[in-house]
Amino acid sequence: MGGRRSPIEERDRCGVDPAVYAEFTRGLVARHCRTGHSVILALSESLVATAVALARRAGVEVEMPDSGPGAVCGGVQRDVRVPGSPRTPSAAVVTALDTRVREMDRWMAR
Repeated sequence: MGGRRSPIEERDRCGVDPAVYAEFTRGLVARHCRTGHSVILALSESLVATAVALARRAGVEVEMPDSGPGAVCGGVQRDVRVPGSPRTPSAAVVTALDTRVREMDRWMAR
């Protein structure tokens, strides 16, 4: 195929301000990694990983937060009322999210 895109491919594109998307994605990561609610973690992991992978492809670096000592997120013993209190992310949640980001990047078309 030449350099031309089909009308369908053109409709599937939209412009995004990288600075705004960076702020949005960093907020998603922070929220995901702070939650102590296992259902929220399960439902949001793929969405957050996809957002981070897209940001990185756009040249926006989104760092994984540092996990703190005694962090409970990711090793959830019981669900808490949403929104719950902010928590320091555990290494397990940060590692799982970072692994999922790399998977998403490999699976996405170039």
